[in-house]
Amino acid sequence: MYGLTMLVSHGPVPIKLRAMRKEDLPILVEHFSSMKIHFYTKGLFAQTLENEIEWYEKNRRSEDSVTWTIVPIQKDWGDVPIGVTSLHGMSYKNNSCTSGIIIWDRSWWNKGIASSCHLARTLFAADYLNRWKINSCVRLENAASRKALERVGYTIWGTEPCTTQREGRWLDTHHLTWIHPDMVQILFPKGTPNLYLPGIERAQEALARAREVVDFP
Repeated sequence: MYGLTMLVSHGPVPIKLRAMRKEDLPILVEHFSSMKIHFYTKGLFAQTLENEIEWYEKNRRSEDSVTWTIVPIQKDWGDVPIGVTSLHGMSYKNNSCTSGIIIWDRSWWNKGIASSCHLARTLFAADYLNRWKINSCVRLENAASRKALERVGYTIWGTEPCTTQREGRWLDTHHLTWIHPDMVQILFPKGTPNLYLPGIERAQEALARAREVVDFP
């Protein structure tokens, strides 16, 4: 499935999250053929238009995932996506899902785009999909991505060593979880572990902020 449009007025660059279109696919082919983009992903090979069309159709029919393209709202930029963000593996049994993001246009890195995406995506997961937990992962070396997740309430609960190899060296992977602050007593009936308390507090603040800065046009 593809997500409903969300406008995010947060940080230095407002953004729009919208459904992907077939005419967007050549942009994915161009950028997903770069090792600079795949350094922190699982990808190792170039994509073709045929690959992306198959992915687009599979994602369109999926009932356990939702994907948005990321578009900056800026004069003279147009409606050109710079990345994608998603929720997938949506478990209705466990009220959980897994989040992910790729911003392939490096000129938009370090401008708060990821943090805005996380706010909107988390709001949608918590307030509209009734997700109690959101899982994610990030390479140890990708500190900017880790900090963006932690700002909205994700907590690192473990670090998996040697998960992928790049440039002849092994990279470790952090595993993180976001916990819905209103579901803490249900998830932890015997008391919340201290590890998660700071993240839950940040999650509460992030949800309150998201409800102010995210709009559904």
